[in-house]
Amino acid sequence: MSFKRKFRKSLFEFEKKSYVKESIPKNLLDCSLGTNPFGFPEEILREIELESFDLSNYPSPYNDLLRESLVEYWEDAFSKDEVFISSGSIGCLEKINKFAISEGSRVLGYVPQFQEYITEVKLMGGIYEYVALKEEKDFEFIPEELMEKITEEHVLAYIDNPNNPTGQVIPLDIIEEIVKKAASKDVIVLVDEAYGDFMDKENSAINLDYQNLIVVRSFSKGLGLANLRIGYVVIKGEELRELYSKVNLPFQVSTLAERIAVKVLEHPEFLKESIRKISEEKKKMVDHLRKAGFKVAKTEMSVPILLAGKKGLDTYNYLLQKGILAVNGADFLGVDPSYVRIRIPEKAETFIKQL
Repeated sequence: MSFKRKFRKSLFEFEKKSYVKESIPKNLLDCSLGTNPFGFPEEILREIELESFDLSNYPSPYNDLLRESLVEYWEDAFSKDEVFISSGSIGCLEKINKFAISEGSRVLGYVPQFQEYITEVKLMGGIYEYVALKEEKDFEFIPEELMEKITEEHVLAYIDNPNNPTGQVIPLDIIEEIVKKAASKDVIVLVDEAYGDFMDKENSAINLDYQNLIVVRSFSKGLGLANLRIGYVVIKGEELRELYSKVNLPFQVSTLAERIAVKVLEHPEFLKESIRKISEEKKKMVDHLRKAGFKVAKTEMSVPILLAGKKGLDTYNYLLQKGILAVNGADFLGVDPSYVRIRIPEKAETFIKQL
């Protein structure tokens, strides 16, 4: 029996690549998935009255309360109708691909980038084209190299900012240049700001107003709610907003998760303090890694991930032997096994001691 003729050809031809593993080694210093090493503001749990929730009822179809809170949090940078809630930022990305990508659609990005998005494009039958960041330039993003590759044939250009896995931040004026260039070619720019809470709010593409721009954000990273799976997308262009609405589904996030997310937005001091501590611990780690002979890619100290490696070394397994779990560089397009992505732990000394 074969179902090949009944389903998308791309599904059978594609070999999935992901840095998320089904089985994770135990009893290791976990520096893998990119969460906030300092957790979440635990006082919010005392502010939530569980007895007030009727678990037998559906939540608000489109999470109006959270949308209103986000408008206030962003000081009216967008309207309630321009923001959509989803199950994690990946839920937003899936919906965008659902209306934008079909067999043969061309998407332009750079590598390394968030690998799961590249996977989603290919699963939809899209063609992912990219500019490779150069190791000899510390994997620094060069905007001109991307902009000169944008053509009318592209449906979408994908940019993650801050970048995953390097943790580098692209200035907003550069993002705006790319959006303008893409607009002249009728190309959508998708800015994935999953790690965006670790950079200044003023640097977010949410502050821009272009018809071809889509910005995706998450509560999983800086705001510490990875377990609740909450993401949101801001779309100011009316045509793109209508397309997203057509593929959007109700009841994406539970009432309990929504209320917790609203409470987190009311505690900006937690994120501010997290960034301060992350910057201190990351500097210690970067300094130590370089002294130990590792190359560290261009990165921002406020972002809790970095890309590091040593030529000729199987760095992932080397760290495993030291009791440290990282993400294998081989799981990112454009990176070889000598590199790993490391999430900054709560205390740099713990990592340094084990290394």
